[in-house]
Amino acid sequence: MSARLQRLLLMSGRHLRENPYRELIIKRRLEQQGVEVRFAVPGLGLNKGALAEPVHEDPVLLKEGAIQINGEWDFLQAMRGCQMVVFSTWRSYLPLTRLARAEGRPTINFCATSGLDHWSHGVERCLIRSQFTRRLLKLEHEVMGHSLPPEDQIRIVGSIQYEYPEEYSTEHFPQRDAFCAHYGLDPARPIAVLFPKGIQSFHKKVVAWFPHWNATEVNRYCDWYLDRYVRICHQAREAQCNLLIKMHPTAYVGYNCDTTFESRYWTQFSWARVLEAGHTMAMFRHADVGLGINSHASLDMGYFNKPFVYVDSDQMPPPDLPIFGLNKLVSLTPGPSTHWHSQPWDINPWFRSWLGAFSRSEELAGLLADPVRALPIRADDREAFVAEFWGMEDNQASTRIVEEILQFGQESLSSWRRCFSLPCLRGAIVDTIHRLRGR
Repeated sequence: MSARLQRLLLMSGRHLRENPYRELIIKRRLEQQGVEVRFAVPGLGLNKGALAEPVHEDPVLLKEGAIQINGEWDFLQAMRGCQMVVFSTWRSYLPLTRLARAEGRPTINFCATSGLDHWSHGVERCLIRSQFTRRLLKLEHEVMGHSLPPEDQIRIVGSIQYEYPEEYSTEHFPQRDAFCAHYGLDPARPIAVLFPKGIQSFHKKVVAWFPHWNATEVNRYCDWYLDRYVRICHQAREAQCNLLIKMHPTAYVGYNCDTTFESRYWTQFSWARVLEAGHTMAMFRHADVGLGINSHASLDMGYFNKPFVYVDSDQMPPPDLPIFGLNKLVSLTPGPSTHWHSQPWDINPWFRSWLGAFSRSEELAGLLADPVRALPIRADDREAFVAEFWGMEDNQASTRIVEEILQFGQESLSSWRRCFSLPCLRGAIVDTIHRLRGR
């Protein structure tokens, strides 16, 4: 008689106001399969990107019976009675994985974020977005020594970044006119969205990237980006398009920065509007073009079949660190898709291949006047882009993730039962006696 998966611990990852309850879709689907799910939310002691408030102050998390994990002791208590641990992957979870495996719990993780990040953090099976993520994990293993499961335990399933339980939908503005009215935009004009880095958090990153630089050099580097953001905003006004500012996720939650400061900075551009984090899904639906310098938001815009324009991104190169060697992992034609079928243009050191264009700041207005006409996306290009970075975009990643969790749990429990069956125990005892006798 085979063992059945009955109860597990599901550990959520980085808190994103853009889609805060996305991991609950995994909880719901597991419960539909008869599995009891203990849903855990990290505290700030475990995850700098965690929810700042106690879980009982969030009505959704309270309703779902969520518990908050503030340290390793809490995690050990949460594991009690659970047969396995499922992680929404995050960089700081390696100690938790070690604790789980030390107590005999099978461990598996999946992706619930955008960007290029995925951490194996010692789990036995990784559920990843795409082939690019597979190559990324291999690079991190070879260059930085990160743990890596066996090849057959790395499965491509996509990401649940843009999935969520229906009752927790973030689609607040299904109609473009309503969205524009909320932000005071002209629905007849294109919507351009600027994706800047967090001003304060980026400054801290530059200090870490270039430890030999003095304060003047660090400020010069950061000020260059601020100057380009100013130019981009003025070019959007010249093009008479609507301009939205989608602040970095860290800026919305005050992670490594002051949210009030970040938001106030953008008010100097009276013709721009700062997007509310909870309206991110509506923004992706209604935006016409994305803008950035060293952002990875081209991933998200491409997912929603929208072009992205990198501006002057070749003029301020990234540091010479292994993590910035990701360009060599991309299998797509280099450069913007505007050049994929003519003369490939390997111009952007921050993100090698994307759907959209490259522009000098002084020429940007020409693209923004009518980006839909100026930057069409071929269906086959978008298909290749999604396959490379997202794996698939059928909104069924949660189904695949749950299938993998159930399969992995069943395999692990069956293996455990075989190892601890009476014949196996008898054999292990005999082997031990022989070793002790020196035979």
